Amino acid sequence: MRGKLILLGFVLLFVMVGCGPQSYFGVRNKAMIVPAEFGQTEAAIASSERSAGAKYCPEKIAKAKEMGKQAAEIYWICRTAEAMSLLEQARNLAKEAESCQPPPPPPPPPPPAKVIPPPPPPPPPPAREPNSFHSVNFDFGKSNLKPEAKVELDRAVKIMQDNPDVVLELQGNTDNVGTSAYNQALGKRRAEAVLDYMKDKGIDPNRLKEVSFGEGKPVAPNTTAAGRAQNRRVDLVIIK
Repeated sequence: MRGKLILLGFVLLFVMVGCGPQSYFGVRNKAMIVPAEFGQTEAAIASSERSAGAKYCPEKIAKAKEMGKQAAEIYWICRTAEAMSLLEQARNLAKEAESCQPPPPPPPPPPPAKVIPPPPPPPPPPAREPNSFHSVNFDFGKSNLKPEAKVELDRAVKIMQDNPDVVLELQGNTDNVGTSAYNQALGKRRAEAVLDYMKDKGIDPNRLKEVSFGEGKPVAPNTTAAGRAQNRRVDLVIIK
C-alpha cells in the first residue's frame, strides 16, 4: 500500500509539472511553483509592446525582456531575491516604455543674420571757392580801404583759411589821371594796403604777392567817370 502511495505521488508531481508553463522569457521552467512576478512581468512587457510609446523606446522593452530572461535563469538555481529584483526592474522599464513620447521637434533655424549695409561713402570735400575774387575799388588818388572793400577782403581771408594751399597775387591798378610814374606808385600802395589788411587777419604774407600795373590794365574806358572808378582797383588773382 505504501508503495502505491509513493508511486501516486510521483505521478501527481509529473502531472503538475507537465501542466505548468513550459518557459518564461524563453527559459524552460524547472520549478513546480512559479512566483506570480514572472507572469506579471511578461504581461507588463506585452502591454508595453502594444502601447503607443513602444515605437519611441524600443530599447527599454528589449532591455526589460533581457532582464526577465536573466531572472528566469537565476531563479531556477535558487537566487530568488536577485531574480525578483530583476523582474521588478523589468516591469518598471516596461511601464516607462508605455509613457514614451516622440522626441521634440528640432528647434527652428536661427533667423538669418541681419545684413548691415556698409556705411555710405564720406561726402565729397566741399567745392573749392571760385578761382577769382571781386576786385576792391578805391577813391580817386587814394589807397585806403573802403568798408565795402574790407567785406570782400574778409571773404578772401576765409577762403584762404579753408584752402591753405592758395596763393594770391594782389594786382594794383589806377585810372589814367596823372603821370605814369605816379600811377605806378599809387597802384603799388593800393596792393600793399590789401596785403597789410589780409596779413593782419592772419594770412601768411608768403601766400600774398603784390604787384602794380599802374594805368596799364584798364577794365573800362577812362573817358567816363564810371569807367575811371572801375579802373581804380586791386584784383585778387589765384596763382596757385
